[in-house]
Amino acid sequence: MARRIEGILDEIRGSRLEEELRGLVTRPGHRIELEAGAFLIARYGYPGLEVESYVRRLDGMAAEVRDLIGPRVSGEEAIKVLSRYLFIDQGFRGNTKNYYEVENSYLNRVIDRRTGIPISLSILYLLVGRRLGLPLYGIGMPGHFLVKFDSERYKVFVDCFNAGALLTEKDCARFLMQAGYGFEEKYLQKSSTPAILTRSLKNLIAVYNKLNESVKASRFSRFIEILDGAKKGECGTGA
Repeated sequence: MARRIEGILDEIRGSRLEEELRGLVTRPGHRIELEAGAFLIARYGYPGLEVESYVRRLDGMAAEVRDLIGPRVSGEEAIKVLSRYLFIDQGFRGNTKNYYEVENSYLNRVIDRRTGIPISLSILYLLVGRRLGLPLYGIGMPGHFLVKFDSERYKVFVDCFNAGALLTEKDCARFLMQAGYGFEEKYLQKSSTPAILTRSLKNLIAVYNKLNESVKASRFSRFIEILDGAKKGECGTGA
């Protein structure tokens, strides 16, 4: 009986979130915000999640970095300060010991535990950096996810899983070649917000399938179907 009730509640909660996601992707211009999408996903895994408390924490991080950066600073210095703050001062790190742990993919748990996988740490980096007005974009390479700082004067890739290591395009190409993917320019194109959320959902689906939690995996598959329509309208617009 308890399992049946849990299933009914899950169906109600999941259906409501699907409707909310449809509302996000059908707004004028088909623009879905990365932050709203990431926390919507987290709310399925954590029904009682108080999103506003995490928004305030992100706001607080950005405010602290803003104080460290100052009013006039180069893009290169801004990235170094942001990376130092997140990966040294705050201790965010890649979860190398339990890479496939489901909590690595939920933004709230990444913030709580200060550990995650490449895409979840990159989402965190993007959300803090965007609050500072930095030109940051997600880069969904095969086998790895990066953040790119892209201004007229300075361009660099940030590896958030590896303590914010700064990479050039040649470094990225070398990684892709060594990993057996080969190199194509499209691998370094900016990922749209729906593409970033879809990739995050696919990670969760893979983990839940391994845990034999087919209900959650199926729900996230439906989330992806909803996002597919948004990807067509937002392709190449960044994160």
